[in-house]
Amino acid sequence: MLATRCLRVGLVLLALIEGIPSLWAALAPLSFYRDFPTPDRSWLTLFPPYNEHMTHDFGLIALQFVVVLGFAAVSVERRLVRVVLIASLVFNVPHCVYHQRHLVEGSDVHVQFASQVVPIVLAVVLLVVNERRAVVS
Repeated sequence: MLATRCLRVGLVLLALIEGIPSLWAALAPLSFYRDFPTPDRSWLTLFPPYNEHMTHDFGLIALQFVVVLGFAAVSVERRLVRVVLIASLVFNVPHCVYHQRHLVEGSDVHVQFASQVVPIVLAVVLLVVNERRAVVS
């Protein structure tokens, strides 16, 4: 019971972490490019040029994943949870590695690193909880 509740909360948290910037990019791509994560700390402008189509599509693609995360949080079906968490790692691990290999002067390196590591750690912890829940069941 506690494991199921932890999985639900963790999956919702992961959906929010992924969903908020995804929705922003899908609905207001230029604002996302100029102001992510905050207007005074614009990380994406350090990686020009801006491409409205790519930014918009990134947001929509990521929102597809958020829908699956949401469904997994509701159903908490063991195999679906496993797959969605592995899928999260498929994006987030290379994303983090890329940014660590391509540090940009003037960026908030430590804040960026933390923002990229949190979803990885969360996904790994939730995978462990999910697998232990499967063994106990």
